[in-house]
Amino acid sequence: MNNRAKGNVHEKKVADFLKTQGYLTERGFGKPGWRPGRGLVFCARDLFGFCDILAIRPPDEVRFIQVTSGAVAVRRAKSFAVWPNAEVWEHLRAGIYRIHKADGQTAVVDVKAKQ
Repeated sequence: MNNRAKGNVHEKKVADFLKTQGYLTERGFGKPGWRPGRGLVFCARDLFGFCDILAIRPPDEVRFIQVTSGAVAVRRAKSFAVWPNAEVWEHLRAGIYRIHKADGQTAVVDVKAKQ
């Protein structure tokens, strides 16, 4: 499995988990691009240039989420520089994610656990 496919799997798991928690979610999508020798390809694109998932729970809760399975420090710095209330969900193992927040708080969540 290549990195893009692995990222899509993790993003979908997190988005599906958030839906069970009552959020409306929107994920980044591929944007068509041209690469010499490869032709038309779909390039990954983050929402607003820093997050993978936008989660909204009416009436007033909005979460910007970056999902990663590696290079956590780089993604944390980028996300928190753009939006201090962003969250970085780090994949640890089989459905277990650590949530990083800008204030240094972390939490661990199991997206496969029964709600």
